[in-house]
Amino acid sequence: MDTRRYFIKKIAIVAAALCLPVSLPCENLAAYPDLKTHNPKRVLVLWYSQTGQTRRYAKLIGCILEGKGLTVDARDMQEFDKKLLPNYDLIVFGTPVFYYDTPSNVSEWLKTIPSIEGTPVAAFVSFGGPEGNQYNSSSHILKLLAGRGGVPVGRDTFRNVASYPTPKWNNPKQISGQHLPDAGTYDQVRRFTAEVMTRITRGETISVGYEVALREGLSLLPLVWMNKKAISKHTVDAKKCIGCQTCVRKCPTKAINPSKQTVDRDKCLACFGCLNNCPADAVVMEYRGERLYGFPEYLKRNKITIMEPPEFKTCELS
Repeated sequence: MDTRRYFIKKIAIVAAALCLPVSLPCENLAAYPDLKTHNPKRVLVLWYSQTGQTRRYAKLIGCILEGKGLTVDARDMQEFDKKLLPNYDLIVFGTPVFYYDTPSNVSEWLKTIPSIEGTPVAAFVSFGGPEGNQYNSSSHILKLLAGRGGVPVGRDTFRNVASYPTPKWNNPKQISGQHLPDAGTYDQVRRFTAEVMTRITRGETISVGYEVALREGLSLLPLVWMNKKAISKHTVDAKKCIGCQTCVRKCPTKAINPSKQTVDRDKCLACFGCLNNCPADAVVMEYRGERLYGFPEYLKRNKITIMEPPEFKTCELS
């Protein structure tokens, strides 16, 4: 629980954010170590992805780099041994924006990686709406990587159809992004990848800045706690469950036990990964008394097919 003083501090930050919609630098370029290479050969593309959106962008980046003759490993963060990070000449990391910030499990993972002194690093985030604080979320990733010796060489944000579940999935933000990602989104990914490689070749780096705005202030509020309080029911329907263990693999804290139809509410991050990935609609979640349904069901009900980039027809990355 927050102390009274800390709560007041949060409110003050939010109030200040309302008055300061500007971008402020938080890193000094001179503080970065020298790039350990201007000609990377081995690349690691890491992602944390709940509904496949971030994974799709990460895979495209990997396919583009592989097409340029680089050796590329593309991996889910949750399945990757962080001890291997120093073995790469370039690290690209992607994550969705959640609760106006980098997901807390991603931040904690990045805080404990080994030294990657001099390694070029780039970050991207996926987001479902225009006011998701996506710029600051990408800054957060770069700051954490730079804290372990990484040298920032690129950042970007890619919008897609929103995957944050609501009772009817019909708010304006969700409807406005139903056609995304599109060809333009994938062109943006290609430009981002090309710019990263160009900067490395030239020995250029980028600064890491934050926007001080309302949405950054909102990220400091106890949004996870508030959402968990609003979730009145969270369990598994034993009759629907097919025992695929998808919810277990997607849960970053291993809070769900489908065989016992239980969820550890203390461990749960309210990330909705179990709900949004269950192929059988077996995860039962009620929000303020209304039943939520997951991302696969949302796509099905709205007859939405997510566009895939043409590179996937020939690229064999996972």
